[in-house]
Amino acid sequence: MAQSSSKQNLANLMHGYNQIIELARRVYNDPDLKDWAVQKSLEAEGNFTETNEKLKEFFSIDFTSDTAKKSIIKEGSEVEVLVDHMDGMKGSKAIVKSYSIPAMLSDITMKDGMKMNSHKWLTNDEVKLK
Repeated sequence: MAQSSSKQNLANLMHGYNQIIELARRVYNDPDLKDWAVQKSLEAEGNFTETNEKLKEFFSIDFTSDTAKKSIIKEGSEVEVLVDHMDGMKGSKAIVKSYSIPAMLSDITMKDGMKMNSHKWLTNDEVKLK
């Protein structure tokens, strides 16, 4: 069985491939680089599709579904923790350290001031975007 940390790594790959596609398309208007840029964006699209299939196969997550797109919380976002996995966690603030689908790595500052760096994992429905 695949490790839960692999889910986040695959999600991060998906975001990376999206960025490559977008950046390569910006070069399409340069006649000297267009053919190269088209090839790079097509390669990234293939990698994106292949990685999405792995997410579906191992974790039953379709990154391209409307539900997944709506529930992505981006890296650097501040969220409020809605659950009490441990005393003092509910109502605390967290900074998302990795893109989420459906779980995220985060730095949490508990209500009593205690800090937890790289806490694994909060799910999207356990936090509220601030």
